[in-house]
Amino acid sequence: MRRTQARPDRRPPLSGAAIGRLIRVVRTLREKCPWDRRQTLATMKNNLIEEAYEASEAIRRGHPDEIQEEIGDLLFLSLFMMELLAAEKGRSPDDVVRAAVRKYREKHPHVYRRRRLRTAAEVLQYWQQAKRDAFAGIPQSLPALMAAHLIQERAARLGFDWSNARGPWKKIQEEIRELRRARNRCTRREELGDLLFSCVNYARHAGIDPEAALRQANRKFVRRFRAVRRIFERGGRSIKEASLRDLDRIWDRLKP
Repeated sequence: MRRTQARPDRRPPLSGAAIGRLIRVVRTLREKCPWDRRQTLATMKNNLIEEAYEASEAIRRGHPDEIQEEIGDLLFLSLFMMELLAAEKGRSPDDVVRAAVRKYREKHPHVYRRRRLRTAAEVLQYWQQAKRDAFAGIPQSLPALMAAHLIQERAARLGFDWSNARGPWKKIQEEIRELRRARNRCTRREELGDLLFSCVNYARHAGIDPEAALRQANRKFVRRFRAVRRIFERGGRSIKEASLRDLDRIWDRLKP
């Protein structure tokens, strides 16, 4: 099947009037809602992470109304935190917008200046070369699997990478052997971390999103475990009373 490129959206652009209405809602809530009045940048930082994950989950499910709602929540939260930034740090919403416009124009010299960057790969390479530290900007709060994938991608753009998936696969076998030889908790933790990092590297070479793969494995485990529990409950037994052999037998029976 031939892959087609996404076309630019032909619908009317987001209007200033629409944003203005949402800003008025934000300011009204900050003025009149007891909960909203109490919030600070520090108290709201986790909300950003939660809303981003909810939007990501909505995109995964693919329902337009749900995606619209979650993107709206992210937009609302961004405007809300701009108000908090102004109140706590003296940086106005206009300051935020001007800084963002300047940053993204500088990041796209092929659009706003005469720099010739013809492909997405060339753009990524330009962005990477513009960084003094290839790993700067990777947030500490990023999930570890996602962070490992990002770290490896950035290192690969600088030429530090395996030529194919056989390299990281051999590294996985090596790390398993080292984990088996570990004799204390500290060393086991270090070797397990190395093994997980190598698994992410293999996933990257195999074209697999490790975060999505692990989420799928989580969902599969929960689905099977619930099915096992229902089987025992239909038989009048508690799953806690079952032997490991019985659990394994039913678990294997539920595999596709």
